[in-house]
Amino acid sequence: MFDFEAWLAWASQNSDYALVMIFTLAFLEACPGIGLFISGAFLLSLASVLYHQEVLSLSMISGVAIFGAFLSDQLGFYLGRGLGVGLVQADWMQAHGERLSRARAFIQRYGALAVIAGRLATMVRSIIPMTMGIAGFSRWKFLVLDVVACCIWGSGLAGLVLGLDSLLGRWF
Repeated sequence: MFDFEAWLAWASQNSDYALVMIFTLAFLEACPGIGLFISGAFLLSLASVLYHQEVLSLSMISGVAIFGAFLSDQLGFYLGRGLGVGLVQADWMQAHGERLSRARAFIQRYGALAVIAGRLATMVRSIIPMTMGIAGFSRWKFLVLDVVACCIWGSGLAGLVLGLDSLLGRWF
């Protein structure tokens, strides 16, 4: 069985590794393909416990998580830009041509909203950046919007950590 107390003691003595774990979970939950299988609940749980046990500050948790999410979004966007033509022309994608056309129309009409809403919606967080890249969305516009979206998301993460800390404080 997992020894939670031993892990917390280790994390307290090795806070740099705790930061790496926060970064890695933020990166993986937004990573194209992988993010569909990594729940943000893991990141939120880890961040909440590390904050509650005073292993990491809220600004460190939020900043590192924002950086991990941002890098993953950028990876997804540039994978979409680089592989997009090949993906769109693949036989299995041709069967979904109508859906692809609708997705492109949505991105052209609501591009900025799609970037921000995509970062905040857990089920599509890992595919929106790649979709934006495939659709040929502006690189600079995506960069700026993604910074804004990741900062909003990071603020939300910090708020949730504070809320859970309030609950944890009542129980422990």
